[in-house]
Amino acid sequence: MTKSPFDLSGRVAVVTGANTGIGQGIALALAEAGADIAAVGRSAATETCEKVKALGRRCELIGADLSSIEPVNEVVDTVVEKLGSLDILVNNAGIIRRADALDFSEEDWDAVMDTNL
Repeated sequence: MTKSPFDLSGRVAVVTGANTGIGQGIALALAEAGADIAAVGRSAATETCEKVKALGRRCELIGADLSSIEPVNEVVDTVVEKLGSLDILVNNAGIIRRADALDFSEEDWDAVMDTNL
């Protein structure tokens, strides 16, 4: 029997912004395909990890403010320490500020750009 090209058994995926929406959906889809998940972000993806674990996969919550590159090395080290490797990266973290163009401050612009890009 041939292994499915979508089988991610034994792989570890880092998903940023995995606490809700698209990030949660991606984390769950990767877990359904067999990957263990490191859910990284400012907000704890507790519900996502519970769902990943219900699928029989491992899940680690890793807190990090991804508006700068400062936490990146620590995130990688923590993922490898807790889950053994790092095979897949999904850069999904993002923020939004809702305001009319005339009311959108430079600080809001910088916060959005720093996190999303």
